[in-house]
Amino acid sequence: MTEEFYNGRRLSYSGSLCTVRYVGAVDGTQGSWLGVEWDDPSRGKHDGTHNGKRYFECVSNEPTAASFVRLSKPFDKSVGFLSAMRIKYGSEKDVQARQIFNPIRIGGKNVDEVGFSLIAQKQSAWSNLKVISLNGLCLNGISSQPLQLASRRNAVAEVIGLGLRCEELDLSRNLLENWYDVVAICSALSKLQILKLNGNRLRDVFANVAELEAPLVKLQSLSLANMALHWDEALILCTQERFPMLQTLSLAFNPLGNPTKVSFTLSIPSLTRLDLTSCGITSLDQIMSISQGTKLTTLILRSNPLKTLSTNPGLKFTNLRTLDLTSTLLPNLTSLSPIPTLFPPLESLQTSQTPLSTSHPESRLLTIARLPQLTTLNHTPIPAHERLNSELYYLNLIANLLLSVPTPAQEHQIIHIDHSQYQYLCSKHGEPANIQERNRNRARQSTAHISSTDPQQSQQQREDNKEDRSPPRMSLAAHLCTFTLHLNHHHHHNNTTTPHAQTQTLTLPLPTTISVYALKGVVGRLFRIAPMRVRLVLETEEWDPVPAAKPADGDWGCGSEDEGSFSPSSSSSAAESQEDDDDDDDGHGTNGNKPQEKGKKKKKKKKKLLWVRREVEISDSVRRVEDWVEGRREARVRVEERALALGDEGKRVVWAWEESG
Repeated sequence: MTEEFYNGRRLSYSGSLCTVRYVGAVDGTQGSWLGVEWDDPSRGKHDGTHNGKRYFECVSNEPTAASFVRLSKPFDKSVGFLSAMRIKYGSEKDVQARQIFNPIRIGGKNVDEVGFSLIAQKQSAWSNLKVISLNGLCLNGISSQPLQLASRRNAVAEVIGLGLRCEELDLSRNLLENWYDVVAICSALSKLQILKLNGNRLRDVFANVAELEAPLVKLQSLSLANMALHWDEALILCTQERFPMLQTLSLAFNPLGNPTKVSFTLSIPSLTRLDLTSCGITSLDQIMSISQGTKLTTLILRSNPLKTLSTNPGLKFTNLRTLDLTSTLLPNLTSLSPIPTLFPPLESLQTSQTPLSTSHPESRLLTIARLPQLTTLNHTPIPAHERLNSELYYLNLIANLLLSVPTPAQEHQIIHIDHSQYQYLCSKHGEPANIQERNRNRARQSTAHISSTDPQQSQQQREDNKEDRSPPRMSLAAHLCTFTLHLNHHHHHNNTTTPHAQTQTLTLPLPTTISVYALKGVVGRLFRIAPMRVRLVLETEEWDPVPAAKPADGDWGCGSEDEGSFSPSSSSSAAESQEDDDDDDDGHGTNGNKPQEKGKKKKKKKKKLLWVRREVEISDSVRRVEDWVEGRREARVRVEERALALGDEGKRVVWAWEESG
């Protein structure tokens, strides 16, 4: 009976899969035992050690992955490929037999199966199945019994004769031990594109199967998750000769470790996606050395104890666009600094459930600002306004750090090492205002020192160090405009009918990005006018000629110098004066001797003109004030109070204003 068991054999006890690691006696007991390692590491009782003596080693590092089982304990029967197909999908004969001999009965009466027979018949037509799933059926190969080479070829020919057109095959959680059993099944499916072998344990990965193996030329996706593979075994299996068109490979939940043979490389040029979830990877050096023969665009490193992204200089993924670092151990945002060098075209990044994302409330903003090429972070697209806010916030944060350090060496550490994106952000958004002010102060101190030694050189230094004092174009200061607001109050004194005008003027800076309604709300609160009654008239930069007239007391735009008006040019003034002198009311010419001819009309005397600025009303809308101001730093606005249209004469509207402070 011992001949049935050997090291590496796959068994199933009541659906729990395990691998035989030891066959023999155990001290202190009678008879022979099987030492097994369970696929579920919580199923066992120890790690191969009993009473201080180690009997076998386990692939898993869990302390409860192993058990001892009596040889006499019954185990589940294994099946071949065709038997597993009949168990899962049945056949046409099985469907007819079940309908005749196994009808469904409820309360002693037969029940008609409406629609179930159609589903069973469709599944029993194996040639129509595009997806075949034989997950967890104790399948151990093309046949349930070990076959010689000739018998194995006959079994493959039998499956080929069925004409299966399967494109996706799932053989996960079965009793497959040898790679040639997998190849025998796949070679019978000419249209196979997706293969899943998750949860199997291959006994002899390095076996030579060239006499039977043929390349799976149409296979595009291969999943080898949770198969207890090491790097050397995975690289032996995954070669271009076996899978010339492979695009997606999953090695998740395998204890890969470090490759012992550095000559092994994952040289599959067509490979674009590699899943290394929970593979115990602590450094990118473990994968960089074996992935140089690929053109990966997606790399998944979820749930690995990865604490740094630093690696050997000169190594990089030149095609990678998606990187998943979810649930890794990256400690802080500085850990992301190598990404622009290692992954130049990176567009999508996942960093959720990592220390850098959970310990920093602003981790998303700072991650976006540090990586200018990103378009998606944690499966969320990055819109333009979010990137702008992130970069300005990060730039201000770096500026505060620079102002807090006293030495140039510390500044160099911040700019070139800790926050290497600083210079790029300054070139994009301009240097922060507080840094500009600090630099100006340093320049003035340097100039003062030079002037004490060489006045001529000091003058030259001042000419060379002229700086642009304008604020950064993306800052709030760049959008500020100083508004001068004028309001004329008309009231009567001592019961007289002559109104007396009193002008109230206020000057305040406001951002031009606010809407017209917001501006009217501010003006109404300042002048205690209902916002809906406020009328705003803006003085523009354009000039219009108007007849000169004596302005009323307190009138707007009277043409005086303090109001910004100006006189025409000297030549124009002279011409106008000459015309005025030539034209008299008594009809005489310029010499005073020749009277005008009778019948000719008297030439009308031309009035002098005064030039004033053109005015436009800022109409009610949700548009920004900058649409009227047009980039000016100062603006003059006349404030008027509209009269409300009241239905009954004498009605008054009373507005209550809260007194602040």
